[in-house]
Order: sequence, then structure tokens, then C-alpha cells
Amino acid sequence: MAELTLTAKVAIAVLLVAAGGAKLADLEGFAGTVRLFWSASFAVGARAIAAMIACTEIAVGTASLSSPLAGWVNYAVLGLCCAFVVVSAVGYFGYPGRACRCFGALTGRSFDGASVARAGLLAIAAAAAALLPVSPSLLRLGTLGRLGLVAGAALIAWCAFTAAAAIGAGRDARSMPAAPRGWTQ
Repeated sequence: MAELTLTAKVAIAVLLVAAGGAKLADLEGFAGTVRLFWSASFAVGARAIAAMIACTEIAVGTASLSSPLAGWVNYAVLGLCCAFVVVSAVGYFGYPGRACRCFGALTGRSFDGASVARAGLLAIAAAAAALLPVSPSLLRLGTLGRLGLVAGAALIAWCAFTAAAAIGAGRDARSMPAAPRGWTQ
């Protein structure tokens, strides 16, 4: 069971780092999604909030990947995943069919029932990782091992950033009222 927990932790950590990197490349597009959830008077800071969300995902994912025994990180990941469920549900009921930009320009998915289900599965996996801690005997990371994982996380974020930029970062999310099915546009 500990191996499954560790697998869930690593998968979610990599997903967070990749999603954050892709959002940074498509900051304007993701800011369009952020604007959906705040009033027009607050939309001026949507780009800053979008950057903060992306950087938080990268930071929490990197911390989870490089410090798998730090219990507080599990709860930070769980909090993010629960926020994803809330955003997916609100987006589904308030803005069905609108592009979610959860992976920046890398995804063409929209707010729909499947996005709520995916977010729910992530939250369940994060809860399992928080409640079923990994045994220290499975993980013996020294300083160089942790630095290697941080470097790996940076590489993942950079690859996601580069891929999102190549696919078409900067497209205006409002010009895409309904996202087509599929991984890319």
C-alpha cells in the first residue's frame, strides 16, 4: 500500500509542476479563466493572481517531490486538489463549455462533468497520500537526492512551459468559448 501512496504522491507532484509551468507560458489565457471567477472590478489583478496560482503549483509540487516525508506538504497538496474540485464544479455549473486552461495552452479541455470527476480523483489520491504516509524506510534521500529532484521538477516545469509556448500561449481565452475535445488544440 505504501508503494501506491508514493506513486500517487509522485504523480500528483509531477502534474502540479507541469500544470504550473504550462500556465506560466499561457499567463494571459489562464488569466482569462481567473477573470471568470472574480468580479469585473477585481479582474485588473487577474494576471497577477494567475501567476501566483501557477507559481504555487510549481512550489508545492516541487516540495512534494523533493521532500516526500514532509507531512505538511501532503496537506498543502490536498488543499490544492480540493480547490481544483471546487473550481471545476463552479466552472461546470457557471461556465459550462468554457476553456479551463488548467494546463495552459497544452489542453483543450473545458469545464464539464469529466473535469469535476478528474479533479475529484486527484483529491481522493491526495487524501490517501495525506492519510497514508510513506514509510521512511522506502525513502532515504540525501541532500544530493533532494537537489536532483528539485532539478527534475525545474526541468518538468521548463518542458511544460516550452511546450505550451510552442502550442500557442497567449491566445485570448475569451475568444475560445467552447474548448474542443482532445489533448491539444
